[in-house]
Amino acid sequence: MAKSRDNVVMQGASGKVGRNLVFRQRGDQTIIAKRPRMVAGGRELTPKQQQVQNRFLNASLYAKQAIQDPELKAAYAKKATINQTAYNVAFKDFFARPEVRLLNDSGYLGNVADEITFLVRDILKVTAIEFEILDQDETVIEAGQAEPTDEENTGWKYIVSAQNVDYANAIYRITMLDTPKNITEVIKAYGEDML
Repeated sequence: MAKSRDNVVMQGASGKVGRNLVFRQRGDQTIIAKRPRMVAGGRELTPKQQQVQNRFLNASLYAKQAIQDPELKAAYAKKATINQTAYNVAFKDFFARPEVRLLNDSGYLGNVADEITFLVRDILKVTAIEFEILDQDETVIEAGQAEPTDEENTGWKYIVSAQNVDYANAIYRITMLDTPKNITEVIKAYGEDML
């Protein structure tokens, strides 16, 4: 795939040229690509190829549904760059998993009402987070919902509700639900992000 910039002859061109080239417009760019290959009668897909095709289909269906909602479409359009549409960003959000960044547990000393804070990175936003504190044997000591600390749902905090004398060996299981309803689980150890 080639991109044409500031080419007076190619500017605004779209469609098939001959048997080999296709011109497309994306934002302010003209994209030159090889013509899609059509196989007569189809072909057998491996299970992994079928799985990838199904994920792409699900992402496409999610993106189409997302842009039907005016609020969600506006949120995705706000995240789009010059050569992206709200559909492209929604499609990407379906595949992207949220990440936990900068977990700060320096205020956690095993006491009730201690606070653990962390940042979450996602394409649009994470809508809910379940926070669990486990011991070394992965037995749940406590579990509850974390609360967002800002409107973008980037900052989150969890208020501890149970005493834990062995807090220095604690393990955190953070289960996040994002806008496309993907569930992502992250495991962190006490003090891991504070090194």
